[in-house]
Amino acid sequence: MSPASATGQLDRRTARYQEILDVLRDRIGSGTYQVGTTMPSEAEFCREFEASRFTIREALRRLQAEGLVTRKQGAGSTVIRQRATGLFVQSYGSIDQLLQFARDTDYRLIEMVEERLDDTLSARLGGEEGETWVCQRGLRLSRDSDEPLALIESYLPPDHARLAAAIATRKPPFYQFLEEQTGERVTDMVQEVQAHLMPPRVAYMLHLPPGTPALRILRRYETASGTLIASFNWHPGGDRFIYRTRLKQTGAEPG
Repeated sequence: MSPASATGQLDRRTARYQEILDVLRDRIGSGTYQVGTTMPSEAEFCREFEASRFTIREALRRLQAEGLVTRKQGAGSTVIRQRATGLFVQSYGSIDQLLQFARDTDYRLIEMVEERLDDTLSARLGGEEGETWVCQRGLRLSRDSDEPLALIESYLPPDHARLAAAIATRKPPFYQFLEEQTGERVTDMVQEVQAHLMPPRVAYMLHLPPGTPALRILRRYETASGTLIASFNWHPGGDRFIYRTRLKQTGAEPG
């Protein structure tokens, strides 16, 4: 029986390695490949999925990145956990994929407060020093557990403060709703990724000690008139979070 018939019709719009990755992840989750056992070899997977060794290796590499298997040359891939508990892999190459990521997680609002911008924060958000912006803080949560994946601090500029109450009833990302309400179209999403030590407020909300290493991702959604909304996403560091981006070479000749 082919992999497609065994697991349902595979979606040909996705990359081949992703299809295989989904099948293997499901097999690990269902116990077909049990914790502590060695998975079939690359050659066996090549025959089963009628795929190249490169494609199989990419699927296995991603299983390893998710913390489900360990790989050792000459010894194959060994299953070390059934699910990627405590490990969060964020991977997307477009704003549409960012929306899908948001749909696959839950969100819990913590607070909404007004904050006066200092010179550093105003530069990050695209505002003016001394302006008062509305800050909404909430937790990004895994649907499999109540463990927080990230703290999101979303900032609304003064021109859109009237929409704060409506934003509080929604889950991020919020920019689509703001586009509809304001008639302003997002032209650019600016992203900054920095390593930081968690300030006390962030550590407290993530139930971690102050000074815990973190990855802070700033996303600023811009329109022709300025910042529509900006958000800081605080992710615990170490092996609990992986941020992955795939970049395409423009104008490259097919190999």
